[in-house]
Amino acid sequence: MKKVSLFLAIIVSLVLQSCGSLKNTGSTEEVFWVSGIKTECSAGAGKMNCLNIYKGNNIAEADWKLFYAPIEGFTFEEGTLQKIKVKVERLNPKDVPADASSLKYTLIETIENQLDIRTHLAGEWNVTSLYGKELNEETSIPSLIIDLNKNRISGNNSCNNYTAQITNATSQSLTLGAVATTRKMCFKMDVANSYNKALGEINTYLIKGNNLIFFTKEGEKIVSFTKLAKKESKALIDGDWIAARIEGAPINRMVKTPRIKISLEEMRLSGNNGCNDYTALINKISEDKIEIGHIAATQKMCRDMQIGADYLKMLQNSVSFKMEDNSLKFYNKEGVETLSFLKMVK
Repeated sequence: MKKVSLFLAIIVSLVLQSCGSLKNTGSTEEVFWVSGIKTECSAGAGKMNCLNIYKGNNIAEADWKLFYAPIEGFTFEEGTLQKIKVKVERLNPKDVPADASSLKYTLIETIENQLDIRTHLAGEWNVTSLYGKELNEETSIPSLIIDLNKNRISGNNSCNNYTAQITNATSQSLTLGAVATTRKMCFKMDVANSYNKALGEINTYLIKGNNLIFFTKEGEKIVSFTKLAKKESKALIDGDWIAARIEGAPINRMVKTPRIKISLEEMRLSGNNGCNDYTALINKISEDKIEIGHIAATQKMCRDMQIGADYLKMLQNSVSFKMEDNSLKFYNKEGVETLSFLKMVK
């Protein structure tokens, strides 16, 4: 009798192990939305661009989550929301590398496509009105750069540079984390203070063509922007420029203003930082990216050395640029403005 009981126990154990094995390596089906925006994420040894998915039904107020695994047979389309059905297979842990997902996703079908309105938020914007007050050309206009890939905003509030994380972006609302700013004092702070207040209150938004309007939770219109036209071209950067701002702050008119000459033919830039002459090679340049080599400068002593030092530091840290009419702006790797120039008319 004991032998029979032992035999039955062994059989039951084998059956349970077999069921467990099937469960661990079985497959299911899932349906979810894939965002039309990829965002920067950390995976394995470095950074990559990840998909974002949403498994709910209210796509207008979706709470997007990073999705690290590849989806076999799926093609990401920037600016398009895709509702898809996938097969999810649980792989045997023994066959999965340590830094890989134990789930395999395979596209079954694409159920629905929609325009991802949020992609229209991306780009560079200038303020046109604050709390119902139109801003004129005599005012230093606040700027806004929305980078959806890094989930970050940045810009200048008319005096100080600022940056903040985007904690969530839907087709109707934008939620920001704490806004960090530099601490310079400017002659007039009223626009900067109003803009800072507006950044802390924005909730919902509306896009009309090249105009972006933000509202409070109560629906009050607080700040309006107009989008800067994309006129970037590396050909337009060629020539002579005079500095207008360093780290977003206007240059003191009592000092000699830094200048730069950009020669694409020689792949070189040169000029004067307000005290010393300098030169550097342009290692690479594209439509909006630039890689500046080591900057060499003369060592003359001047009465005011700080502006020149700040100027060269910001120039060395610049990795991208934008053109708008007769102005040229350089930005660092965080997307914050480092230098702003005006075209010199000969």
